[in-house]
Amino acid sequence: MVKTGPLVQNSRMFAYVLTVMAMSGYDAVATVQHIGRGVASEGNPLMDSLIQRDAILFFMVKMGATALGLLVCYNYSHLRTARWGIKVVVGLYAIVCVYHTLIVFMG
Repeated sequence: MVKTGPLVQNSRMFAYVLTVMAMSGYDAVATVQHIGRGVASEGNPLMDSLIQRDAILFFMVKMGATALGLLVCYNYSHLRTARWGIKVVVGLYAIVCVYHTLIVFMG
């Protein structure tokens, strides 16, 4: 019999990871909508080239890159630096989500 560890190593970090994935999805969809309305632009040149080419490709690359980075941090969440990194990303995405929400209500 093969023993495996628990699927969720750190429930708080796992909740942060899920929160970031949700906020990243919101960021991607809101960005596409704002660009379509002409009220915002994508600041990252690589992502801008993807969004100009295909919105679904943009979404998939954005979500994949976010998930990959979070997976690495989560796998090393026993280290303080990885936990700090996840928390910083939560804070940054929270700011981005507030920004998108303000565009919706102010624009």
